[in-house]
Amino acid sequence: MKDETKQRIIALLTEGRDISTRADIESRYPKRQLASGAEVMRVPPSPTGFVHIGTIYAGLVNERIAHQSDGMFLLRIEDTDKKREVEGSVNGIKEAFAHFGLDYDGGPDKDDGYGPYYQSQRGDMYLAYALELLHTGWAYPCFATSDELAENAKKQQAAKVRPGYYGQWALWRDKSDEEVVAALDAGRSFVLRFRSRGSHDKRIQFDDVFKGHMEVPENDLDVPLIKSDEWRLPTYHLAHIVDDYLMGTTKVFRSDEWLPSTALHIEMSQALGLQPFNYGHFAPISILDKNGGGKRKLSKRKDPEADVSFWIKAGYPVSGVHAYLLGLANSNFEDWYRANSDKSVLDFRLSLDKLAASRAPLLDMTKLENYTKDVIARLPQGAFNKEILAWADLHDKPLFDAMMADPEYTNKVLAIERDGDNPRKDVAKWSDAPEQFTYFFDPLVEPAQKNDDEKAACSAFLENYDHAADKDTWFENMKAAAESAGYCLDRKELKANPDKYRGGIVDFAGIIRLALTGKTRTPDLWSIMQIMGEDRVRARLS
Repeated sequence: MKDETKQRIIALLTEGRDISTRADIESRYPKRQLASGAEVMRVPPSPTGFVHIGTIYAGLVNERIAHQSDGMFLLRIEDTDKKREVEGSVNGIKEAFAHFGLDYDGGPDKDDGYGPYYQSQRGDMYLAYALELLHTGWAYPCFATSDELAENAKKQQAAKVRPGYYGQWALWRDKSDEEVVAALDAGRSFVLRFRSRGSHDKRIQFDDVFKGHMEVPENDLDVPLIKSDEWRLPTYHLAHIVDDYLMGTTKVFRSDEWLPSTALHIEMSQALGLQPFNYGHFAPISILDKNGGGKRKLSKRKDPEADVSFWIKAGYPVSGVHAYLLGLANSNFEDWYRANSDKSVLDFRLSLDKLAASRAPLLDMTKLENYTKDVIARLPQGAFNKEILAWADLHDKPLFDAMMADPEYTNKVLAIERDGDNPRKDVAKWSDAPEQFTYFFDPLVEPAQKNDDEKAACSAFLENYDHAADKDTWFENMKAAAESAGYCLDRKELKANPDKYRGGIVDFAGIIRLALTGKTRTPDLWSIMQIMGEDRVRARLS
């Protein structure tokens, strides 16, 4: 391509902007001065919708690898796809990372000298590298319309050849200088494409951090580098290479879906004279399909658990989520967790070898809640109360108001069966609070409707009720009340003569429990009554 044609293309791409040279740009991004073995890791979410829990999983893995090596963890917002960007998504990403304690060293609003960390603010840098590829023959303008590309794809399908923009199917790859000038004169829009020199018939080798030694076909695709829209921003292919090079990323971890693009990214790096990155491709979080379809990728469209707002609103404690995700990443985490109950889960040293062995980690909400119940049970009472109240303040105002009306009573309620060596583990997330505690607060409880048998049982209980009695005496009084109301205290006798009795002591206690709390399963009844106080107990059972 003639120099004057290149200059016309450059003028259109830059729109009169003064683009720095590559050398000037790289002088502003010197090599990071880090200790030997320190890793620079990054997570690059796109603001095109809600934050996926897989992004938090990837963030935790990258953050741990970076910080346990005394390195740097970066959050980069890949907002080059302006047509798909959703308003508020950037704030959603930042809030999610803050909520889950993923503290980045460089990122939005935290420039460590290697930003900006919004790709949309780095457009001139990408153009500098794209223009170099144009000058060196590694790039060319493509004026193909969407209709022409669609027709090209149909022809490939009819010919039963591999789809894609390559070789003879690269419509503008071998156009003459005159044809390019004619398209420019006609004012046709264009993208700048990479001119691959690879052959699909040849093989390229590289070592993947997780998958080991790989041998795949060379890249021969002429992918877009710079888009044709008004923003003139790059595609992921060029942007990731420029950013990870300038930011000093030492390992590029990404989902398996990017594995087929690795040959392209290696060729593009080589075209820019760069050492290809140390890639690691890991399996995304999967889920068992509820309709019996087996294991599949956790879906934004199908699965509410994919959205981090589900986890935040539910109120899963962050350290419990960390524990669960670390368990997904490394199979030995659970053993470490059991042996180190007094330590922070972030003291666990994440292993890349173990991560490599984690094939399609499966989301198991029951296992998650086993961790979160344990985390919550270990919390000091003050911290537990604070979290419950904070959640209720945001999500259940009536419960919050009822709790705040009598702080002393609320403290007793929230402390029920939380002391001792085996604290109760019935709270897995802060949104469990209404189910676990609402029945203690009179303004939130509808009076129980009792049938004749239930009225008789409650009346018998109240006749023998002594609020000041210790637990053993209280239980003896309950047995006496049950017996007087026609309930059997002896299991064998009840089994032998079931028609003679209204039920057993368990049935009698169940009636009292239901009338008092509206629930069939609760903490110990004596403890509940001690907290509620005599007046409340008598009022509910009357």
